[in-house]
Order: sequence, then C-alpha cells, then structure tokens
Amino acid sequence: MPALTSFLNLVAGVTLLIVACYFLREFWLRALPVRLLAYLAAPGIALHELSHALGCVLTGAKVLKITLFREDGSGEVRHTAPRLKYAGEVIISLAPLAGCTAAFWLLGWALHGTMNFYYVTSKGVTPDTFTYLGQLAGLVFEDLSLALTSAVWSDWRTYVFLYFSMCISIAMAPSKQDLKNCAVGLLVLCGLVLIIHLIVDRLLHVRGGPIFEFIGNLLVKLHYPLAIVALSFVLCFVVWLIGMPFRRR
Repeated sequence: MPALTSFLNLVAGVTLLIVACYFLREFWLRALPVRLLAYLAAPGIALHELSHALGCVLTGAKVLKITLFREDGSGEVRHTAPRLKYAGEVIISLAPLAGCTAAFWLLGWALHGTMNFYYVTSKGVTPDTFTYLGQLAGLVFEDLSLALTSAVWSDWRTYVFLYFSMCISIAMAPSKQDLKNCAVGLLVLCGLVLIIHLIVDRLLHVRGGPIFEFIGNLLVKLHYPLAIVALSFVLCFVVWLIGMPFRRR
C-alpha cells in the first residue's frame, strides 16, 4: 500500500471516530443530568485515565499522580515528559482510543457475543483509496443491524454489554488538552510520513512496505469501535425519549 494513502486513511478513520465520540457525549448530556451521567460513565472514565498511564509506561514517562474519577466526570494523569520524544506524546494522548477499543473486544468475548459484532467480515474492503470511508460506513451499518436484530434481549448479558458500551464510548475520545499535548508530535509524524512517501513511493517507485500494509489491514477493523459508538447513539436516543416527560416537568 502507498505510504501516504495508508496514513491519510488512518487519519481520516481515527478523526471520524474522535468526532463521533464528541458528538455522542454531547447527546448524552442532553439525555441525562450531568452528575448522573458522570457516575454512570465512571468505569469508562477510569479506563480512559488508565490508558493514559499505560501510554506513559510504554514511552518512558514517569506517572506522578492518577485521578481515575471526579464528580464532574473528569480524571487526570500527571506525568513527566516521555523519553520517546514527539511520538511519546502522541501515544500517551491517543492511548484511550486503543485502550477502549481493546475493552470493547474483551467485553464482547467475556459475554460470549450476546450482541453479535463478530460475523460481519471485511472481505472485499480495500483501504487503498478514500473509497475506504464509504466501505467503512457500510461495515458499521451491517454491524449495527446485525447486533440489533440478533441480540438476545432476554439475556442479562445483553444489558451489561449495552451499559459498558455506553460508558466506554463516552470516555473514548482524547480530551481537548490531550489533543493540544500531542499537536507537535502529530506535526512531526506527518512530516516523517511525507518524507517516506517522497522517498519510497515517488523516488523508488515501490509500495510503502509491510508496515504500511499492516496499517492498511488494520484500518478496516475501525468498523468495530465505530459500530459500538453507533449503538450508543441508538441507546442515547431511547433514553432521551423515555426521559422526555420528566424534562418537560
């Protein structure tokens, strides 16, 4: 896969996931009181901060203090500068995306697929061009349709899955401060990818190599966290409808 294409698709897919999570949180804030939502989302907030802490460990940054939960629905990880310059800040700041996605997989595995997100395949999907985004949207729709139609609504594990899907997806996106912290690192990373693209794709006239092939194959897996976020949007709409009479009072 060409280096620049795989990187641009990666940026587009991750940006789409972050923006969707931001909108999701705003919708939940309209569906439930702020304090109640903060407590309901506490496991997701704790996971968010623990993901930052793991990112610190992986990049050589020393964790000074961890606050897993505050009553306003926030948390905090204070740390020293990572030994892995530039890339370290990117890894630490964006760690919740990977940590929460891993939690979704573990949750589905532990509950034995009472809501099935596992039978939609990525066969025929190619991330070689920006048609990837349209193909990704199709996979998300298939995922969501399958989950809602095949869910075992009489099984308590289905509702456990729904709850943790809600609280984890709300806390999945990096905060605005996280994005500020990794801004310089992202610019450096973009510059490196551009240099690789000019040397490998343009000068040597070869594809980006196994690393970018791996990124390309990984990109189609973004349909899973995006489908969970879509499921949380549906749940938020249901909660908003149920709470409508109380908000009118």
